[in-house]
This record gives sequence, C-alpha cells and structure tokens, in this order.
Amino acid sequence: MINPKYLIYHDLIGIKAYAKLKSKKKSTEFLDIGVVIDETRNMLITEKENKVKKYIKKDYVLRLELPNYENDTEDNFLEVQGSEIVGLPVNRLRSLKKKRWFKK
Repeated sequence: MINPKYLIYHDLIGIKAYAKLKSKKKSTEFLDIGVVIDETRNMLITEKENKVKKYIKKDYVLRLELPNYENDTEDNFLEVQGSEIVGLPVNRLRSLKKKRWFKK
C-alpha cells in the first residue's frame, strides 16, 4: 500500500482519478475521468469505457482514489493540485530524496 503522504512521488499508473478544472471556481464536483494508463511530464492519459483521453496536469485539481487493502468497504481519496505533480515520476522521486538529504 502506498502511503498517501508520498503518493505524488510515485507512478500514478493504475490509479482511478477524478478531476475538476481550476478555472471553474464555482464548480465543486469532481468528474470521473477513469483510470490512469500513462503519464507524461505534463499530461495524464486516462481510459474510461474504452475511450482514451488526455488531461493537462496543471489545469486540474485531481482526486486520486487509493484502495484500502485492510478494509474492503472504504477507499481513501487524496486531493492534489495538478501543478504539484508536473514532471516525470523519476524526477519527482529525486526531488524527494534531495529534500530529505538537505533537511536538518
């Protein structure tokens, strides 16, 4: 199980995602965008009902569904600003190591 604190430093492939546009402040609903099948530096590529769509990370607020393996009845959600996950997962992991290394 991935710790929610470190999820933004992992690959997002295989995680179910919901999104809402940052520009629409009045809209409080998150729309189901499907399961993340690929991730590039600036985009999430998702699949829902055999349709593939691309979303620009920085334009959305994402809600990622984390399966709870201890209790099958409840899933956890993590809300992330898209600008926090811009970049390749490898580079995000490197930034985590740098933060921990220089922290005193």
